[in-house]
Amino acid sequence: MAFLRFLFSLFIVATALHFGWEISQMGYYSFSVPSLPSYDAFIKDHWTVAAKDGLITVALYLLVGMLVKNAGWAKRFNRQRFMFLIVLGFLWAVGVEYHATEIAHRWTYAKSMPIIPIINVGVAPILQMVVIPFFAIFLTRKQLSEK
Repeated sequence: MAFLRFLFSLFIVATALHFGWEISQMGYYSFSVPSLPSYDAFIKDHWTVAAKDGLITVALYLLVGMLVKNAGWAKRFNRQRFMFLIVLGFLWAVGVEYHATEIAHRWTYAKSMPIIPIINVGVAPILQMVVIPFFAIFLTRKQLSEK
């Protein structure tokens, strides 16, 4: 039960952190005015995106757990576990951003977005999936010790 409580808490913490990141990085994206007709639609859209990112954070946690064969791996971070989390978050973000910007054309970057050369994806969303999962797990991990 403690593990399920941990996963639920991880989802809530990660969603909140992702929402803050999404809002703070708005200046790095180009938007058309009709795409979000109202403030309520804007907030709902970004909470939805943040919730999906929260689920991805939980999936990254579970995937690292499978790779290291330890579901409670966050109790003790080590270099291998940390690197798995960083690499998986990086690869996920690159895949999503590349598909969204280069193939599906779901969004575009503003000129202010720093771009990673060769792969042509923005730095901010890549950092988001590298930094936020780590901090969400770190902030939530004490629940793994509860009985």
